[in-house]
Amino acid sequence: MNAFGRFAKAAQAALRTFRHSGVAGFVGGLLRRTRIDYRKEVGDLMDASVVMAPVQWVQRALPEAVLKVSRKNSKGEIEEISDHGMLALIQNPNPFYADIVLWWGVVLSLLLDGNAYWMIVRNGVGRPAQLWYIPHWMLEPKWPEDGSEFISHYRYSPGGGAAATDVAPEDVIHFRYGIDPRNMRKGLSPIYGVIREIFMDIESSNFVAALLKNMGVPGIVIAPKGGAMPNPADVEATKTYVAAQFGGDGRGRPLVLGAPTEVSQFGFNPQQMEMSGARDVAEERVCAGIGIPAAVVGFGAGLQTTKVGATMGEMRKLAWENGVLPIGKLIADELKRSLLPLFGNPAGLDVFFDTSEVPAMQEDEDKRTDRWNKMLQTGGITVYTWRIGLGLDADDSHKYYLRGINMIEVPEGGARPDRSDPATDRGAKSADSHAAHDHAPGDHAPRATPDRYKRAAAYATMLQNQESGLADGFETRLIGFFGELADGARTAARPLLEEQLGKSRGVKSDDLLVDMILDELGIPKWASQLRRLYEAHYAEVGDASGEAAEAAGLGKSMPDRVAQSIIAAGGRRAGIVDLQGQTRAAMFDAIAEGRAAGEGAEAIAGRIYPLVAAGASSDPEIRARRIARTETKYAQNISTIERGKAAGVTRFVVFDGRLGPGRSKLDHIARDGSIVGAARAVQMAEEEHPNGTLSFGPHFDEEDE
Repeated sequence: MNAFGRFAKAAQAALRTFRHSGVAGFVGGLLRRTRIDYRKEVGDLMDASVVMAPVQWVQRALPEAVLKVSRKNSKGEIEEISDHGMLALIQNPNPFYADIVLWWGVVLSLLLDGNAYWMIVRNGVGRPAQLWYIPHWMLEPKWPEDGSEFISHYRYSPGGGAAATDVAPEDVIHFRYGIDPRNMRKGLSPIYGVIREIFMDIESSNFVAALLKNMGVPGIVIAPKGGAMPNPADVEATKTYVAAQFGGDGRGRPLVLGAPTEVSQFGFNPQQMEMSGARDVAEERVCAGIGIPAAVVGFGAGLQTTKVGATMGEMRKLAWENGVLPIGKLIADELKRSLLPLFGNPAGLDVFFDTSEVPAMQEDEDKRTDRWNKMLQTGGITVYTWRIGLGLDADDSHKYYLRGINMIEVPEGGARPDRSDPATDRGAKSADSHAAHDHAPGDHAPRATPDRYKRAAAYATMLQNQESGLADGFETRLIGFFGELADGARTAARPLLEEQLGKSRGVKSDDLLVDMILDELGIPKWASQLRRLYEAHYAEVGDASGEAAEAAGLGKSMPDRVAQSIIAAGGRRAGIVDLQGQTRAAMFDAIAEGRAAGEGAEAIAGRIYPLVAAGASSDPEIRARRIARTETKYAQNISTIERGKAAGVTRFVVFDGRLGPGRSKLDHIARDGSIVGAARAVQMAEEEHPNGTLSFGPHFDEEDE
């Protein structure tokens, strides 16, 4: 026998002599420092609301993810096997229910008991044909007393008078929530450690229910005065009379007795037995055991303690990461081990839950867009990569870098200019010469000659004639947008206001209530819509400037990269509007004013609409008009600068303060007719106040003509 054979024989002998441990002697004992068997008292937990609410939340959440099977091909790429036999069986496990019911059963048993079971029914050739969920109390793993096998069979006890049967381990899929060290063949329920708190909640509910059933108080004492001693029959008759007349619907009726009698309360009233604190503890600890925030379930404890800034969306994501995903990974891992091999060779295959379509796990669309925009604007990626990243069509015409006005656009793979080329060197000197004059306009700034001022003024006048019509169109679209935003805020707020104002148990802070409304409204979605409005308007302004550009000698056509730069400027400017902050402030004011006036949910929701639509302005029309005029002027200036740059123009004539003293600032009047470089022109445009009149015209130097 060779060395390998001897090693294999020794390994087999070791396995035969290995003994698995049994059940620890203290399994099923009482909790520490108590003689009450709380596990027996709480029963199967399915009638405990403090348990079933979070369990059912996880049941509803898990099917949002999709179970998939994948493999890695020869190129190292991951391929999905959508037609795998295991997936088909799970989707249609048996003739009576589908996969969602199957998943719900697994979640229920895993969280309540730490163990969940599927039983496999095979066809005539031994292949899995059906899957059945088996409640955790009906199956129990069994093993030889000597521990020679970890699990020899499962004992199936269906109840209803049917005899128990033994099931082979290969016909049972046993999902375990970890391992219970007191019985390593089974899992350990995540709420095992909060049995006492669950008992407290159940008893609190029973106590209140009993009070309401028994006249709403713990009990009363009826005692005759004057030393009278009623006989037992009178005592029983009086007790029956009082219970019948003053219990249930008879609460509050007057009591008249035929003899001097003292009636006093026995025990404590419900206010004195306030138990919300104890119930909050149970809610928090059960949810903590399962791994989800209490607020996600709707428990008052979670809503009361949630800090401002932690939105419901963030809490749902936390619930998925800490509660749902671990269960999904546990299930997928067991299916890969025990069910996947029954459908062929499992080598190279993987089983997992795909969460790409789960709303709570999606990357915020606005954040994703901003991330790609920043990479594009810093010149780190090409427009081609940017479009692919955002899921847009792209081709070779997009393979260029987009730089700002004060940067150089370089084609992908392009080389730096050769400074040894005399022509290039002359161009560099010319640019340096112009840059030397790129300072703040004022008394010492270079001035345009009358001819060049007149030529640039003709261009600026043509843009000015377009300005009013462009601004009016944008204003109309903005008014519609702010109206839709306000209507959405009112709709999102109404049910939350009704719920909050109708609760008698605690009052959530206005800050938290506003955060909940904002989360329901979905501000990122509205911010993206506003950005698209800006980008469309900037594109319209850039296109409209073509006629003036052609007359000035800049050319009417606009290169793609120039158009992209103008549109990108619009997207950046949309971020200046603090949609989140203004909407939040408006809703907070509406709720505060409504509360002060003692209004109900509907009236407060009505207050929200005009305040959200107006934002920081007195009404939505003024808000839209100011934005439209300011952005139209800025878009025209950026279009002028970008078009000029594309045509080789490096300096621009400033037009400002043309309303004269008293209506224009003196420094604005002083800079009219000055010449600035492109970078300074951009800076001036960004610093211009709302409704400003600053504009630019191209300054053609001798070498430009």
